[in-house]
Amino acid sequence: MLSRLFIMEPVFVGREAELARLVAARDSTPGGVLVVGEAGIGKSRLVREFLAGVDGLVAEGGADPGGTAYAPFVPVLRRLIREYGADLVPGGGRRGLARLLPELGEVEELPDLGRARLFEEALLLVERAAQRRPLVLVLEDLHWADQASRDLLVFLLRNVMRPGVLFVATSREPLRLPGAEVIRVPPLGRAEVARMLDGVDQELDVIMARSEGNPLFVEALADAGAGAATPATLRELLLAGAERLGPDSHDVLRIAAVAGPRTPHEVLRALAGLDDLALDEALRPVVRARLLLVDGDGYAFRHALIRQAVYDDLLPGERRRLHARCAEAQPELAADHWYAAGDRRRAFDAAWRARRWDRVLDLWDQAEDEDHVLVLELAARDALTEGDAKRAEELATRALDQADDPLRAAHLLELRVAIRDLLGEEGLDDLREAVRLAPSEATLIGALATTLYWNGQDAEARAHAQEALALGDTRSLTTLAALTALDGDLETASSLYAEARAGAPDDDSLLACYASQADVLEAAGEHARAESVAREGIARARRLGLARSRGAHLAANLAEPLTSLGRWKEAREVMAAALALDPPPIHRAWILMVLGTVAVWEGSLAEADDILRLARPLMRGRSRGYDSCLEPDLLECRLAVAQADLERARRVADHVLTEHDLTLSRRYAWPLLVLAARIGRLREAPAGIATTGRVQQAHRATFRAECGGSWAEAVAAWRSVGQPYALGQALVRAAEQDRANARELLREAATIADTLGAEPLRREVEATGATLRIDRTAELALSARELEVLRLVADGLSNKQIAERLFISARTAGVHVSNIMAKLGATSRVEAAAVARRGGLL
Repeated sequence: MLSRLFIMEPVFVGREAELARLVAARDSTPGGVLVVGEAGIGKSRLVREFLAGVDGLVAEGGADPGGTAYAPFVPVLRRLIREYGADLVPGGGRRGLARLLPELGEVEELPDLGRARLFEEALLLVERAAQRRPLVLVLEDLHWADQASRDLLVFLLRNVMRPGVLFVATSREPLRLPGAEVIRVPPLGRAEVARMLDGVDQELDVIMARSEGNPLFVEALADAGAGAATPATLRELLLAGAERLGPDSHDVLRIAAVAGPRTPHEVLRALAGLDDLALDEALRPVVRARLLLVDGDGYAFRHALIRQAVYDDLLPGERRRLHARCAEAQPELAADHWYAAGDRRRAFDAAWRARRWDRVLDLWDQAEDEDHVLVLELAARDALTEGDAKRAEELATRALDQADDPLRAAHLLELRVAIRDLLGEEGLDDLREAVRLAPSEATLIGALATTLYWNGQDAEARAHAQEALALGDTRSLTTLAALTALDGDLETASSLYAEARAGAPDDDSLLACYASQADVLEAAGEHARAESVAREGIARARRLGLARSRGAHLAANLAEPLTSLGRWKEAREVMAAALALDPPPIHRAWILMVLGTVAVWEGSLAEADDILRLARPLMRGRSRGYDSCLEPDLLECRLAVAQADLERARRVADHVLTEHDLTLSRRYAWPLLVLAARIGRLREAPAGIATTGRVQQAHRATFRAECGGSWAEAVAAWRSVGQPYALGQALVRAAEQDRANARELLREAATIADTLGAEPLRREVEATGATLRIDRTAELALSARELEVLRLVADGLSNKQIAERLFISARTAGVHVSNIMAKLGATSRVEAAAVARRGGLL
């Protein structure tokens, strides 16, 4: 048995600094460490030494060349599930984790197609497991990991907030892992190599020169002998210890090389065909030679290079026979083993049982009565879960080309719409065809209604939504509610939204309902109500484990009313928190659009330019309708105007006016027309532009003012809406038109600019004041005492401190401060100081 084996561990030398950094990382969790170094340098040995001192749960996984998606995470997540149960995540893991862990049951297919759920559930599992005890999650050989696994690791590194979680990854090459500390493992020095050899110092110089301080090569050279007879090639060097093994030991080593990097004891016994005593005798020399190490209840190769050398040394027939034996003993890896053994029929059957659909497709010549269209569909869903939307689209299209059943084709079209949505492509034509093929499918009709609504085709959207609702699709209530809000009946719309939430068939539909209501309330100028609905939705998203996906969508819905209300600091905090969760592309884009607007209005124009470059690639095409595709154009035009880049602004405006049908946009047509008029590209609005609600009416009034109408009307409209930045801009233009009241109009605009921290608006006020020859400080007439008090206010002194400095009472100081603020038109002491500095009073 295992307990009778004499284990000879290699000496751990050096690495004190690296080990100390690992310990420090453990003590400052959450976080991650990437241990980097060449093959054989001792990365895994360093990690093993660190884990020996860990007081907590350790879960380990690793990547292999050609491994399946998320393979490094499977043993890690399985370990957590076995330790604490699947109840740690909503739905018992069947919405996301079941894609990786079949023992959780059948996957519950949801509209987000699994990737978002998988990431969310993995995050919840890790964080909630960490509530029980500290976690160290180890991922070896990350240089071989697939992109999906790396994406998941990056997501977890960014979003695990609970103390007690440490990720430790090893790689032969540096990888981009945001927030992870990189520990490079250097070669050993001469003194350290001498400590390793301990007794063969006479060969130290030769071994040092040939190994270049690589511990694996040091040990192999010491085992083989460092003299002239030492094997020349690396493979021979690594196999030197194996050549001295007896036949049974050599057989066990070969079997282990075929079985994998780590082989459980029971599996190795079955493969070797030996009883426990005979297996112990065969293993003892292998372990003494440090070719295999005891690893829990199994055996692992000391290094991947050793396993590869043993594997490469097998004869072709020997390799095929061993793979066939491994396929019988390792059912979870049977597809790969049968494939390597050259038995395509058995490989096909094993891949089918394991739901390895890409492997099944590779072996389709072995299929008999299997459903090719179904396999293509399942492979497409897997590809999307792995983050490969282009591959998913290719597979879904192939399935469609072969589908001969109308209902099946309709649902494949629905799948392709969801895939193309992530690629920024509009799916309206596909949905129309799906409904034609399956005219009684309520969910398809409802999906078409939603897409028609996004694209401004309201009458047709309403008809399809009503039809879908009659057929039982309660999600269509959300579309009907949004259309009702567009008609101006917000109270009826609110009732429909409440009914939609009560009857939501799934979490995604519930949260989409919150997002839709917040959006229409914001569009209607009901900023406070929009804020309230968005906050409630975000709280629900957090409880449901969807903070990253729908929660991020709702964060954009919350940031918008906060921005409209002038609460820019709060809006930035909301957006920063949501972006830190690494949300899906379209949700990230919506957040970035709001963030870019805040940056333009604050005057952070370089930041806005960077945001625009990040967001544009995420908002390709018209997958979310006209409003969504026009947002980047609106942001770029605002930015160009703020930069005084007339050429760029006109280029964007011309693109919008010639390439887009603005009658299909509900929210961004009028703002874009305002900018086009401001830069001289338009003097009359196109026919048919929608004007629904107070916000759009205010934009229309602003457009008319830009074309020679009344700025007083625009001021009144924005005052009614309650958007201070837009009001401030209108006040400045009204001052140009109303010279008699210009001083008061500019004073109010300046107060707004100072309160918001809106540098561009402040510059507009000053430029207009200079043009009109209005000295805003001439009327202030501060007394000498008030000037003294003002200087002390600017220095940050309180009323009591001012009183002590000027030998007056605190009450008198307070009266002076109040008079100063009234004369300056300031609402705070900080604003009073700012106004005074700009006016030359300080």
